[in-house]
Amino acid sequence: ELPKIDDEFAKDVSEFETLAELKNSIKERMQKANEEKAKYEMEDAALKAVSDNVEIDIPSGMIDAEIDNMMKDIEQRLQYQGLTLAQYFTLSGKTEAQVKDEMKEQAEKAVKSRLVIEAIIKAEDIKPEEKEVEEKLKEMAKNYGKTEEEMLKNEYVKEYIENNMKFEKAIKFIVD
Repeated sequence: ELPKIDDEFAKDVSEFETLAELKNSIKERMQKANEEKAKYEMEDAALKAVSDNVEIDIPSGMIDAEIDNMMKDIEQRLQYQGLTLAQYFTLSGKTEAQVKDEMKEQAEKAVKSRLVIEAIIKAEDIKPEEKEVEEKLKEMAKNYGKTEEEMLKNEYVKEYIENNMKFEKAIKFIVD
């Protein structure tokens, strides 16, 4: 027996007082998710178009390193599910070599895209403004329960944010 969908239901399952508020909240979240998905797809298509038109010899070591990173990512996701890589190989009926071979094309594309973005960053001298970096660090401080000073003094985090912002700006440059 399903519950009646009314204001009482909205109060029971959410922080909202009315069903209309709950519906609006769901609609806004879905709209935002769709906008993010469309933005990502457009960025991905633009980056793919640029990468497809670039000829570059990628050292095999870079591809191998990317495959290793992809394997570590899979291993980490499996651990969250209580599985090991060995169990994954058994369940999928594939060997580690087969899985790595399947990843090769994706790894090549990822490395090529990264190299293209890095070349654009260099050619266009793309870098975030100090104020933008500070704002991002302040936002991170709030999210991680740290003080702004701690985040501003941490050079590793600051460099990480700057690099991410360079990549974001380069992708925006490509899309534009």
